[in-house]
Amino acid sequence: MKNLFINFTITTVLITSISPLAFASPKPESKLPSGAYYTPGTMFNNSRREILNRNGKICIKIVDGPPNNYRGREEIMISSVSNRGGKLYIDGNNQEIQVMNVRELPEYKYYGQKTIAAFDDNTGAAGAWLLIAGNNSDSRSTPAQNKRMQECINTKGNYVRKIKGRMLQGQF
Repeated sequence: MKNLFINFTITTVLITSISPLAFASPKPESKLPSGAYYTPGTMFNNSRREILNRNGKICIKIVDGPPNNYRGREEIMISSVSNRGGKLYIDGNNQEIQVMNVRELPEYKYYGQKTIAAFDDNTGAAGAWLLIAGNNSDSRSTPAQNKRMQECINTKGNYVRKIKGRMLQGQF
């Protein structure tokens, strides 16, 4: 009888400790794959977000260029992303990244291509940043920028670097 009670107690403890894990929602990091993210429309053609997600650590490159057809320099920040209380935050500007359910977005099919991930970083008027199937990198990224992203992903703790981007020629 004593062994039955002990077995019952152990089984109860195991079931109650494991069951919350079985019903837990995936971590936000798992919903934000690596790649180059763009926003619909032409206003932000010179802007993008690049995510590097490796072993649960995320780094983001924020490239804010001038509006389409305007002259100006890209502003680039490479930053680590922290999970605080189940929410993702860009360490460089303390903005929350809101991972979106792509099936709920009207842009789910973006120019005939499938959107595989999306987020809003609350850093501008662009709205959702979309990862389109096949967009693993952006051809405008330089080796120096790629090196900084690798530094970010390999650094323990926070990482924030601002670097000068390209000067873009425009009509205005």
